[in-house]
Amino acid sequence: MSSRDVADYIIVGSGPAGSALAHQLGANPQNRVLVIEVGDCDPSPRPPAPAHFVRASSGPQYMTQHAHRPFDIERMERWSLGQVMDGSTTAHGPSRDRGQEGDYDTWEAAGITGWNGSRFRQAFTAIEKHAIGVTGVRGVDGSRTPEETEPPHPASAWWIDALARQGIDAAEDLDGRHEQIAYASLSTWNGTRSSATRAWLRRHGRRPNVRVRTHCEVRRILFDGTTATGVEARTPRGTVRFTARREVILCAGTTGSPLLLERSGVGDPEVLTAAGVHLVAANPAVGANLRQRRGAVVALELNGVRGRDRRPVTPAARPRSPFRQALRRSSAPTHGGARAVAVLSSDRTASNPDMTLLFTPAPVTDHDGIPAGTADATVAFYPHAPTGTGSLHITGPSLDDPPRLVPGYLSTGHDRDLTVAAFTRVREILATELFVSATTETLPGPGVADAADILRYVLDQGFTDHHEVGTCALGADGAVDDELRVRGTDRLRVADASVMPTLTTGDTTASSMAVGWIAGDILRNANTRGR
Repeated sequence: MSSRDVADYIIVGSGPAGSALAHQLGANPQNRVLVIEVGDCDPSPRPPAPAHFVRASSGPQYMTQHAHRPFDIERMERWSLGQVMDGSTTAHGPSRDRGQEGDYDTWEAAGITGWNGSRFRQAFTAIEKHAIGVTGVRGVDGSRTPEETEPPHPASAWWIDALARQGIDAAEDLDGRHEQIAYASLSTWNGTRSSATRAWLRRHGRRPNVRVRTHCEVRRILFDGTTATGVEARTPRGTVRFTARREVILCAGTTGSPLLLERSGVGDPEVLTAAGVHLVAANPAVGANLRQRRGAVVALELNGVRGRDRRPVTPAARPRSPFRQALRRSSAPTHGGARAVAVLSSDRTASNPDMTLLFTPAPVTDHDGIPAGTADATVAFYPHAPTGTGSLHITGPSLDDPPRLVPGYLSTGHDRDLTVAAFTRVREILATELFVSATTETLPGPGVADAADILRYVLDQGFTDHHEVGTCALGADGAVDDELRVRGTDRLRVADASVMPTLTTGDTTASSMAVGWIAGDILRNANTRGR
C-alpha cells in the first residue's frame, strides 16, 4: 500500500462539515488528514454564481438522485446527494442561517450533554473568523459586513416594506425571537458563491498536511472486529483501500452517512439481513429518525410593482447570464433564489415564530415544479421543526442498489395542523388591503381553501428544502454518542447534519459546518487526553 493511501484521519465527504473538520484537524501539522470525495471540483467552466444551485440540482455530474413517491401521488420526487466538492450544498441556494440558540438548547435539555446554543455560538464565531464569506453576514471581528451582489431590488424592497406595515419588524439580521423580515443573507464573496470547501480546501486555507482525493466513491468502512481501520473506495482505476491510523470520520451527509454505515455492516440487524450485509455492529438507530420539512409555494402576479424579474430562475435561463454576471456581478444568478426571508408565527397570538416565508421577485420554474410563465413572483413557506420522522435504508450491499426512502412528511397531527396554519397565515397576509391591490394569486388559486385541500396541495405540489437531518442522530437512543462516536464501534465517528436529532429553524449548511468544527474540538481534546 502506498504511503499516500495512509493517513491519521480519513474524512469521507468534503461538504461544509468535512471541510470544517479538515481545517480543524489540519491546524496541527503533525496530523496527516485525507479527505475523500466522490466527485471533483465544480466541472463547469462557468463562474460559481449564487444561483448556480438551480443548474446543479438538475445536473447528474453534480448530484446523485434518489427517487421516491412520497404518498399516493403520481409525481415522483427526487432527493439529491452531492457528488462534487462542497457536497450537497452545491444544489442549495447560498443563504446562510445559523438557526436559533434555543434550537440547540433543546438537544441538551433532552440529555445530549454539551450540545447547546452556547457551544454552537462559539463554533459559528470561530468559523466566521477563519473563513471569508462562509457565513455571508459577518466579518472576521464578528461585525456585520454583508456581501451585496447587486443593488437592493425594488420588488423585494416593496415586499419588505409591505410586511413591515403589518407590524413585522424589518431587520438587518434575523434573530428569530419574534416576527421579522430581512434581505436574505448570502454566502458570497465578490459576487460569487463562497463555501467551506472553497475557503479551506481550495483557497487560502489549504494546508500541506491535508490531502483531498477526488473521484473516490467509498463502498464500505474496513473493520478489524468492530474497530474501524480505513475505507474501501471505487475509483476510475479500480478499487483502492485507504488506511486510517487513528480514526475514520463520516461527513457524507444525512443521506450518505447512514447508507455507508449499513453497507459496512453497522445498523439494524433486520435491515442488514434483508439487504444481504454481514453484521459488524448492531445499531438500530442508523437510518432512522429522518426529519425533513415540507413547504409549498404561492405564485403571484405583481400589479404596478417595479422591479419584478421576468427571467425565471431555472436551468434554461443560465446560458447567457453567467458571462454577464462575471463582468458586471449582476443579473438573476447573483442572488440565491429567495431575496427576502421572514420568520413568522402561524398564530399571531403566539410568542415564537414557527414558520419561514421566502420571497423571490421572479418565477422559480423547473426547480420547484412551477410551470413556466405562471408568475411575476414566488412566495414559498415552510413550517419549522416537524415532529414526523421517516427512514432511509439500504436495499442491497452494492453502491448501485437503490436505497429505500420513507420521508414521513406530515405524518403527525402536529405537522398537519401547523402546515394548514402556516398556509392560512400566508393567505391572511395576501388578503390585506396593500397586497390585494398589488398582487393576484395564480397558484394554487382560490380552489385551495379548506384544510383537506391545503394538505393535498402541499403533498402533491409542495417542495422539500433539502435540509434533512437525523439519520445518525445524537441522543441516548441515537446512532452516535455525545462525542459523535458510532455506538458499537471503535475509532469511527459521524460529523455532519445526520447527527442533528431535530431540525433547527434555519438551513442546515451553517449548522453542519458548526458540527464539523465541534467535531474537530472533540478530536483535539480526545488526543490531548490520550497522551
